[in-house]
Amino acid sequence: MPVAQPKPSYPVDAPRPDAAPAPRLASGTEDPVFSPVHALQQELLPLATAAPAHAEALYPLWLRVAIIGGSSALAWGLIIWGALRLG
Repeated sequence: MPVAQPKPSYPVDAPRPDAAPAPRLASGTEDPVFSPVHALQQELLPLATAAPAHAEALYPLWLRVAIIGGSSALAWGLIIWGALRLG
């Protein structure tokens, strides 16, 4: 005696809900999706295409080297001072 099978809750010709997602072709009638992310990308696009300012135009080389070297010397001085106070 055959057992009655329950009727599926989705159309038979539709993909099964547990099937792996697959890419589909977009038709020409579909509208593009505009989200806040897309709006932000459109606002930031001119900034990305603009030419960045060269570092030489911002600060001279000697100042950049002095800031890096001075902060490094200060950090090492604090490390050595702290180590001598502990020991």
